[in-house]
Amino acid sequence: MSKPLMVHVITNFAGVGGAEMMLSRVIQYTEGQYQHVVIALMKTSEVYQSTLDRCRSYYALGWNGFNTVGTLKKLRALLQDLQPETVQCWMYHANALTSLSVLGLKQKPKVVWGIHHSLASPKDESISTKIALGLSKILSKQPIAIVYCAHSSLKQHQAFGFQNPNSQVIANGVFLDQFQLNSELHQLTSIGFAGRYHPAKGYPYLFETMGLLKEQNIIFKIAGGGASLDNPEVNALFKQYGLDESKVHLLDQISDMPSFYQSIDAFLMTSITEGFPNVLVEAMASGLPCISTDVGDAQYIVQDLGAIVPPRNAQALAEAILDYAQKTEAEKCVLKQAVRQRVEQNFSIETVSEQYMQVWRLAK
Repeated sequence: MSKPLMVHVITNFAGVGGAEMMLSRVIQYTEGQYQHVVIALMKTSEVYQSTLDRCRSYYALGWNGFNTVGTLKKLRALLQDLQPETVQCWMYHANALTSLSVLGLKQKPKVVWGIHHSLASPKDESISTKIALGLSKILSKQPIAIVYCAHSSLKQHQAFGFQNPNSQVIANGVFLDQFQLNSELHQLTSIGFAGRYHPAKGYPYLFETMGLLKEQNIIFKIAGGGASLDNPEVNALFKQYGLDESKVHLLDQISDMPSFYQSIDAFLMTSITEGFPNVLVEAMASGLPCISTDVGDAQYIVQDLGAIVPPRNAQALAEAILDYAQKTEAEKCVLKQAVRQRVEQNFSIETVSEQYMQVWRLAK
């Protein structure tokens, strides 16, 4: 008996954002149950070639905004040709263009939207995103379901005006075997941070926090594109707080995150806005308690197994780090087991893929 066909439409399958990673992971986990087809409105990337090779077929439509009508025609023709029962969309533009492309089709597939974006401040979005948001608000009753990656995102979009009776949250998931439980505790407490140099990641508060703790026996390891003294803004922050290179290790972009998580004792997130922060789940899968600002679904992910503090509050972050550093070795070891267990029970790719498949089965 042939496997059912599942068509995925994604805005762009080239970056390393949460939606792209989740699509890749879900395809890898469910290839035994479904034949997958990927349609990228823009382009695909070699980054996901091993995932694309698992698919029945894949397409890149070269959408650039100016050729929207032509892209809609291509998408409509592909869906007519493939005739899937269900189409899973990933991201705003894919949601809106797919819903427009199936209007009037005789063999109309059931469309499921996927939203992987925080909407904390709609006015700060790009013009392209604002257009997609406005269109999506009008079309939001059309899909048979809307899947949000975060509880905070669902609330924000409903407040914005998205209306769909079958709206649910499916969190992002990780392959547990890629993140081993970090059972070591370092002689000097080592706190890790991972995030590119970007206003959303709260770098000024990160550096202020490290400045408050520079006299303590604590080492910080900072990973992320732009986290380097070659970055003039980072260099200025480093000097402003009188930091020491022996205690603050700026690692810039790193490719081996599992090894990074093995090199630290606890994880710090200073973001001022997030949707579903994947780094918290990865860190906890590695047995790391998390100290995070109260953004997106951080509270839901961490619960009482770490510390959640208000955004833009370096003093609160510093106090939470000190609280962790002062725990006994036994207390820290208990926390390691507990955070790993939370991820195993709630954020494994098995759990998440099963939730997606439930939605797809209901769509039939």
